[in-house]
Amino acid sequence: MNSLKAASLSATYATLDHIPPFFWNLLNVIADIIAFWYLKLVNYLRPHSRTLYYDAIQQLDACTSYADWQTAAARVDDITGVDLWRRNFFSRRYDFRSVLEQYALLARALDTGDIDALMEKCSTTGPCMLRNFAGIADKKLFTKSLLGTKLLIEQYLERTTAALDTLTAQPRVPTSFFQRCKLSLGTTALVLQGGSLFGLFHLGVIKGLLLHGLLPNIISGSSMGACIAAMFGCLSNDELAHMLRGDTILQTIRKDDELLHACGYGNMERHLNLGTLIQNLIHHGYSQDVYLFHQFVLKYIVKDITFEEAYQRTRKVFNVVIHPTDPSCPNLLNYVTTPNVLIRSAVMCSLGSEIVSNDTTLLCKNLSNEIEPFLTIEKFKHIRFLAPENSVNPNPNDIENPYMRLTELFNVNNFVVSLARPYLAPFVVNDLKHEIKTSKYYYYKHYPEANDKILKTLPDIGFSQVNFIEMEPLAFKFKYHLERKLKNILTMEFYHRMQVLDNLGLLSSWVKRLIIDERTPRSAVEIAIVPNIKSLSMTRIVEGEIDNIAFWIDSGERSTWPILSLIRTRCQVEFKLDEIIKQRKTMY
Repeated sequence: MNSLKAASLSATYATLDHIPPFFWNLLNVIADIIAFWYLKLVNYLRPHSRTLYYDAIQQLDACTSYADWQTAAARVDDITGVDLWRRNFFSRRYDFRSVLEQYALLARALDTGDIDALMEKCSTTGPCMLRNFAGIADKKLFTKSLLGTKLLIEQYLERTTAALDTLTAQPRVPTSFFQRCKLSLGTTALVLQGGSLFGLFHLGVIKGLLLHGLLPNIISGSSMGACIAAMFGCLSNDELAHMLRGDTILQTIRKDDELLHACGYGNMERHLNLGTLIQNLIHHGYSQDVYLFHQFVLKYIVKDITFEEAYQRTRKVFNVVIHPTDPSCPNLLNYVTTPNVLIRSAVMCSLGSEIVSNDTTLLCKNLSNEIEPFLTIEKFKHIRFLAPENSVNPNPNDIENPYMRLTELFNVNNFVVSLARPYLAPFVVNDLKHEIKTSKYYYYKHYPEANDKILKTLPDIGFSQVNFIEMEPLAFKFKYHLERKLKNILTMEFYHRMQVLDNLGLLSSWVKRLIIDERTPRSAVEIAIVPNIKSLSMTRIVEGEIDNIAFWIDSGERSTWPILSLIRTRCQVEFKLDEIIKQRKTMY
């Protein structure tokens, strides 16, 4: 039976290898014609008010820079009336009275130069050191407008950072004050999960966060995400920005004929046959362009650097998650747990022995700076390292969970998760980007007068006019809530069934590679970033062209744009404290 199955697969791959490229080009043309006439028919049947909205959304998806995206997003917000929602600070999603009160107190203290009042508000027990004070970080507040949340929340955070700047200029405020505040507030970590097929998407996420000053100093990665995390940890932010700018990576790769030949490209214009490429995807679990970039990072960036050497050079905390068959072997590798381990060996082990080679081992440098196996005990000689989808996924709150250990080592209580799986985008419950267009179900038409009783309870902070927003449905609001509920129910049911099948050992490896994910601790807050479903191009994945590197970097950067306001709200005070502490250490 196995021989018959292998023979049928070989025949299929051989047939695909001999199909001329003209046939695939013809299929692409037919698909484009069908898509064109489908959109033509939909636009003809759609009402004029909906056509304006969808035209604005299409312009939004076609933007090539963040500035253009902001302009297009402002037009969408204007069409739907959400710009009025932003200017009005009333909402049931957060305690706007508490935010208004603290805003007024901060404004008064800044105007009068009351340092004691500012220290009280910014102390470890003060409201300014709460990441989700009065519910301002509720993700529901970021699903209405493409540009951000309530303007009151943004102004409150600006006042908070201004208060920290004022305290920084005071010599009598010690550095330990800011360090205690940072310890109380917690730390943010970026998690790069998997990505053997779409792992280059993580590069764009890092680029998007880096360009806007929102890249955390702690990154953890597994599988292909470990390779991207290693690149982050071995380069300074300036070097990383230069590497991700333009076609710097492509120019370096094109000059290295040896690397191209080793990765199966031969010449730059000639790639492997289609059957061989599909065979690599199914049996080895990686795309050709992903494997090429992986080898580029190991050769040009990681080299023979250890975790401790990388930390001493860049002062960045990056973690590599591995899945050994022996539970006594550490599964979270960083400069604290395994300082003398070679980063390149950790990245190879994170990919898994079944993908790289069966003799994958962890390497380290001894006191004589010589490379030797890290696991020298007899029982570790036959240890194997599993791919993330083939490992036993521990409970998120279990001490053996690597992300639980991450929270304990570095005080992490806020995760930004980059999930490189476009096909799971509609099923990710905590993904903001795919919920942010809920404004298509309704718009805000006008401002009726506010209730005088409520106005009397608010502090006088200079707002000349306060109004409520009345929501007038453009489509049935019930439809939106029904779709959300059904989506959540179907998602939970789907993942539950997949977890049961995985625990019973009934899921094949390639299905688990597409479905099973690592889970972060429930006590931590999580933000998910996933690629746009339009980025899923089977032609690009199968062919593995070199230009895919630039394509996925651009796709990852675009995916961060709608999430920036939420990340900024949750991390703005934290990053300001990091900047102050770093500045104080440099001065003294």
